[in-house]
Amino acid sequence: MLHSFANGAPNFARLFLNFTMIITRYLLLCAVVLGSSAANAQMGCTDPTATNYNSSAATNDGSCKYHVTHNTPLLKGVFSAAITESSGLVWTDGKLWTHNDSGNPPYIFSVDTTDGHTLQQVIIDNYPNTDWEDITADSNYIYVGDHGNNDGSRTDLKVLKIAKADINADSVVHVNAQAISFSYTDQTSFAPSSTNNYDCEALMSIGDSLYIFTKDRGDLRSRVYKMPKTPGTYALTPYTSYAVNGLITGADYNVTTKEVILVGYMSGHANSFLWFLSDFQGNMFFSGNKRRIEIGNGTNWQTEGVAWLSPNRYFISCEYTSNVPQSLFTGSKDSNKVSVSIKNGLKTVSYTICPNPSSDILNVNGLDSKAAFRIIDLSGQTSLQGNLEAVNSAVKIHTLIPGVYTIEVTNENKVRSSAKFEKR
Repeated sequence: MLHSFANGAPNFARLFLNFTMIITRYLLLCAVVLGSSAANAQMGCTDPTATNYNSSAATNDGSCKYHVTHNTPLLKGVFSAAITESSGLVWTDGKLWTHNDSGNPPYIFSVDTTDGHTLQQVIIDNYPNTDWEDITADSNYIYVGDHGNNDGSRTDLKVLKIAKADINADSVVHVNAQAISFSYTDQTSFAPSSTNNYDCEALMSIGDSLYIFTKDRGDLRSRVYKMPKTPGTYALTPYTSYAVNGLITGADYNVTTKEVILVGYMSGHANSFLWFLSDFQGNMFFSGNKRRIEIGNGTNWQTEGVAWLSPNRYFISCEYTSNVPQSLFTGSKDSNKVSVSIKNGLKTVSYTICPNPSSDILNVNGLDSKAAFRIIDLSGQTSLQGNLEAVNSAVKIHTLIPGVYTIEVTNENKVRSSAKFEKR
């Protein structure tokens, strides 16, 4: 037995060596395949409306850049004389709420969305309006941000929490509020300054947290702080920031589209603007697409409040100035349509697609001539194809499985361009 085993040892060793080599090659092959897959999962700009859109990118790296775009919101109406300093807006439970700025009575107002006239007045009996700057809401509460801090010297910053159950249908209602008090851990000086970075005029609600955006007069950035909704006293530390190149005065979160809208203006309340933040990771609001839309014309237009009404439509409010009365405006994301333009010598194919996302119809508008289209899924397979008429065409996409697709358009000159869209 021993002699037989000894004679067979070399064969056993060779078998073991061959087996080890096979396993090693297999693992190396797996590593190559996995590495190839990781390389194929390209990062880049995934927004078709951006100037640096990358149709091959599967992961958004927040690098999207956009053409300068100017939109003009539509005037809906002028607020009553009781609301000369509309400083915040929120749409909740079918009502639009606003409030005045510092030094005014501690009232919030429900206003009509068709012309801005007052529908209801809610008086907060146990807290004054020190410097109310924004308003937000969730299913059960309305939150008023008493954290205006123009010169950076305040030490009594708070958010007032009002139970919706306490607001009945009367035209005038009295309520009490709870306080969520806070301070900034990164603020070390409270000396008054006209260029301080510790004013906050934008507040929004997501889930079980409140988020505030600063209005930095010193560096024209905006930092974000997160706080609980439970009444108490908190020390807040900023966790992200962005060079917004302006003064942020209002914020709101769209639950349906998971998009943040910010409103603000430049020095002197001139050249108002909006920021649309989308496709971000978690609560890192500046990690995804950041698109700025100019809405001002250089005049003194003190835009202070912003609120989503629907996935597409929003409201803006402004305070009274010498140029514009206290007013309510509305705007639409339809004005921010996907625009594609590809040139090949003297040949061009350009068009817009909307709505995006869409569940039924994808409109392809602005074509100079007839064209062929192909809709491709993420695996590269053709899901739909057909022909488009010049100017405007409607593509029925209701049969597509929900997800992200690419529409590839080829005109009569064989010039091809593509854009991504989402089927819901």
